[in-house]
Amino acid sequence: MNTKIIDNYKCIFSSRNLKIENKYIQSSKFILSNSFLIINNKSIVKYNYDYNDKKKEIESINLKNEFNENNYIYDYGNVDNGNIENQYICLCSKDNPIRILNNELSIVKSFTLENKMKEKFLSPIFIKYDKYGINIFTGNNFLSKIDLIKQKELFIKFNKNYNYLSCFDFNPKYSCYFIGSYSQNLLISDYKTDKIIEIYKHELPINEINILNTRNYKILIGYRNSDYICLYDIRKMNKFINKLERNALTTKKINFILDKDENDIYCGNLNGNIIRYSFENEIEDNINIINQDKFSKEEIYLGINNSISSLDLENNKKLLMVTYGNRNNLIINSLDNIDEMDENLIKNKDNGEFGFNIYQL
Repeated sequence: MNTKIIDNYKCIFSSRNLKIENKYIQSSKFILSNSFLIINNKSIVKYNYDYNDKKKEIESINLKNEFNENNYIYDYGNVDNGNIENQYICLCSKDNPIRILNNELSIVKSFTLENKMKEKFLSPIFIKYDKYGINIFTGNNFLSKIDLIKQKELFIKFNKNYNYLSCFDFNPKYSCYFIGSYSQNLLISDYKTDKIIEIYKHELPINEINILNTRNYKILIGYRNSDYICLYDIRKMNKFINKLERNALTTKKINFILDKDENDIYCGNLNGNIIRYSFENEIEDNINIINQDKFSKEEIYLGINNSISSLDLENNKKLLMVTYGNRNNLIINSLDNIDEMDENLIKNKDNGEFGFNIYQL
């Protein structure tokens, strides 16, 4: 696969303009039509921005709301209820119930996870909304499914060998959930019964799963401490059909994203660059895998001298948000102490600066 090197992405806004460039930023994400979130250790901040379509520029950004948590934030996600002006945000943090926040970042509902024995389970490490239904999924060494309409929570407990569930995705046409774990298992669970129907052992801990909705039977899987993302066919999960290289040998989750048409995959690297893979072609039928999907590869230089920690796309305006910040010097031995971060180390100049940039594609 040949690599094309480009450097013509225009930066139209930087966190330096907000004077928060040296404050640790866990991730940043576009929400609604003209807002984005900045997530720190214990807070979520919402900004509104004015975008000039003719000039292709962000002309102003204003602080809108802020939510301060009392403990470390592990994960968050949007609840897309079809109303673009009234979406909700799910939040999970250490030793707290699941929070549901409104557009103003006020808590409108909390869910404390319990099993049938009324034992409480806090600190889920991931959260995701089932955009095809009405459920929120959370996990650690359990999978919890919250029905937003019935306000009911279903606790699903797996065998201890599947501890530290890390990520999740779902597509209704396959009638099953795909669940990744830091114990290197990929679990496939029946959508109706919530029972495990398949288990695949991988070589590395899994930290991201993305089912491709526009390309039949394809799923992308990312790994912890790995320099690649693998493309699989759901009908044949015991062997990948393509491997996409990236520089991400770290315990930190460095996400990859796809554009809305799922033609391009953007991957963050530890060297401050981004790799974009584009599908070249796809030949298959509904029975057999005819060929391996092929990609073109571009490495994008952004002038960032630090690792890329998260990416997000605003597809309508073709904006790319890039969060950066090096935490390689923070030694994390297990998930038990993932939140015990030394603030002095975070501020250490050897870790570089933290911040985000918004680019016009």
